[in-house]
Amino acid sequence: MKAEAIARSSIAVLPFENMSNDPENDYFSYGLTEDIIRLLARNRWLSVISRHSTVGFGGRVVDAREVGAQLGVSYVMSGSVRKSHDAVRITAELARAADGKQLWSDKYDLQLENIFDIQEEMARQIAATIEPELSKVEQQLAARKAPESLDAWDCYQRGLWNLWRFTTPGFDQAEVYFKRALEADPDFARGHGALGYVNVQRALYDEPRDRPARLETALRQARVSVALDDLDCFCHCVLGRALCLNRQNDEALAAIDLSLELNPSFAQGYFAQGFNLLWYGREIEAETLLDRATMLSPRDSHLWSFHHVRSWAHFSLGEYDIAVEFARRATRQPNVPYRAFATLAAALGRQGEKAQAEAVAAELLQRKPGYKTDTARQELFFCNDQGFIDRFVAGLRVAGITGG
Repeated sequence: MKAEAIARSSIAVLPFENMSNDPENDYFSYGLTEDIIRLLARNRWLSVISRHSTVGFGGRVVDAREVGAQLGVSYVMSGSVRKSHDAVRITAELARAADGKQLWSDKYDLQLENIFDIQEEMARQIAATIEPELSKVEQQLAARKAPESLDAWDCYQRGLWNLWRFTTPGFDQAEVYFKRALEADPDFARGHGALGYVNVQRALYDEPRDRPARLETALRQARVSVALDDLDCFCHCVLGRALCLNRQNDEALAAIDLSLELNPSFAQGYFAQGFNLLWYGREIEAETLLDRATMLSPRDSHLWSFHHVRSWAHFSLGEYDIAVEFARRATRQPNVPYRAFATLAAALGRQGEKAQAEAVAAELLQRKPGYKTDTARQELFFCNDQGFIDRFVAGLRVAGITGG
C-alpha cells in the first residue's frame, strides 16, 4: 500500500456547544464532535485537524477566519446541542476559512429517551453530508482556475464536476481531466479510481460493442487505484462497481463491504452495495441500503440514481406503484439521464396506466431518439434475472416502445 500523496483540503471541527444546563450534554457534545472528526478523517482526500488542536476554541464565539489563520485550514465546522426533556436539537454549519462565508448549515430535531443512543448515528449523517458538500466547493474552485494553472488535484475536481453531469460530453471531459491529473502525478490513486469510474459509467451508456473494452479497462484502473492506496473507500467502491457490472457479485460484495468498513458514512458505498445486492436477488436488503444512501447524502450528485435503483428494487418485487414513485423522484433531478424515464414508463405500463406510460415514453424518446425494447435488454446486461428484463420490456411495450 502506498499512502495518498494528495490531500489538498483541510477542515477543523470545533467542539459542539452545549446549549442546555444539563451536564450530561457536555459528554454528548464531546462525543459527537469526536465521532464527526473520526468519520471525516476516513475521507482520504481530506486532512482533518485533531480535537486537541481545536479544543481551545470551545465555549466562545469564534470567527472561521480566526480558526483558519491559527490552524491553517480551508474549512471550519461548528455546531451546538440543545436538549429539552425528551427532545434534542443539533445544529451544524460549515464555513470557508478564507472569508468566513457559510457554505452549509442544517438542524436535526430528534425525540429520544437516551441521548447517547443517537450520537453515532448523527455523527454519521453529518459527516456523510459534509463530504459531498466540500467536494462541490472544491469543484467550483477548480472550475474558476485558468486551464494552464491546474495541478493534479484541480484536474481531479474538474473531472468530477464533468462526470456528475452523466452525459456523454461530460464523460469525455472527465476522462480528459483525470488523465491530466495522472500526467501530473502518476501515483494519484483517486485519479486512477476516477478513470475507472468513468469507464463504469461508459459501460452503462456507450454502444454495446464498446462495453467489453470499457469493463476491462474499468477493472484494470480500479485495481491500480486500490494497489496505490488500499485505505481509500472510493477506490474499493469503484472496484466493486466494475465487478458488479461484470456479474462478479460475490467479489463486488467483498470490495464494497471493505469500502464501507473504511468509511461507514460513505453514501456512494451504500448505493453501490444496494445496486449489487439487487442483482444478487436480495431486493429487501438492497432497498435498505439505498434508503441509507439517500438519508446520509440527501443532496448527493448521485441522488437521481439512488432513487432510480430503488425504483428497480420495487419493480423487481412487483411493487409497481412504489416503483413509479421512486422513478418519478429520479426524473425530477436536474442531472437525470434518459434511463430513469424508461423505468418510469415500464413501471406505469406494468400498472396498466397506458396514457401516463405513453406520455413518459414520449419524453424518453425526446431524450434518447431511437430507444427500443432491444435497447433496454442491452442496457440491463448486468441483470441476472431474465424475468425482470422480460417484465420491464413488457411494460415498455404498453407505453408504446417497440422492438429492435
